[in-house]
Amino acid sequence: MRTLLFPCITIGCPMVKPRRSPAAGSARARLAALRRQKAERARRRKTLVRTGVAATTLATVVAVTIAVQSYKEGDDRPVVVPQGAAGPQGLVIPTGKDDAPVTLAVYEDFRCPGCGQVEDRLGPTINELQDEGKLRVEYHVLSLVDNIVPGKGSLRAASAAAAAQEAGKFREYHDVLFDNQPEETDDAFGNKDLLLTLADGIDGLNTPEFAERVRAGTHDTWAKKVQQSFDRQTAIQGTPAMFLDGGKTDLLKDPQHPLTAERLTQLVDTAAQAKTGR
Repeated sequence: MRTLLFPCITIGCPMVKPRRSPAAGSARARLAALRRQKAERARRRKTLVRTGVAATTLATVVAVTIAVQSYKEGDDRPVVVPQGAAGPQGLVIPTGKDDAPVTLAVYEDFRCPGCGQVEDRLGPTINELQDEGKLRVEYHVLSLVDNIVPGKGSLRAASAAAAAQEAGKFREYHDVLFDNQPEETDDAFGNKDLLLTLADGIDGLNTPEFAERVRAGTHDTWAKKVQQSFDRQTAIQGTPAMFLDGGKTDLLKDPQHPLTAERLTQLVDTAAQAKTGR
């Protein structure tokens, strides 16, 4: 058994289209439901702000004990590493410029509510820092929640994100997934039709090749390998987690310095200046 720390942040976690299955209409209905969930979360978050509760940006950590048995069911298919993946085994998805002076390692699960809240607060700033050439992000796309709240949404979303990486659209699809994140107990991302519907708004992504990779689960074994690699280490106990330039301190778990967008920008600017002199 292993104790996983599952954080929840108190602030608030012409295009060629493939032929769709009859379930596509149902997927669109599910997407509409997800957007209603998001609107309700935003309404609750505004209420917290008005009452002053959201002034606390420190993560609240809940301990959940589970067995380390990530995806033990048989899958004899070869591991298909998405093009451009980094690291010794190709288990990391990099975004941003290769020569960016600062690197941010991000550990996320597309079903993790704390991850969704962090993306909501910091995602635009992370993207801006990448676009300015200051920051390279290395995403470790995990499937923790499937082991905590039974389902397949974490795995299938991670696999679909790897398929998006193949198409050069990982960052865009990553943002869309978090922008439409379901409630933690809702395994909506286990629906492949929904994962394809979410790709409709990204120019050049929802091609027959992408659809085939999602439907076939081409990158499932890769996503499982990412999670299994995470299971073998002990330094990081849950998601979300962020580390700057190989540091050992999780930026999201520093009670003295809550990670706001302004603080992240300051940290990146300071590190970049120290390396480049400007």
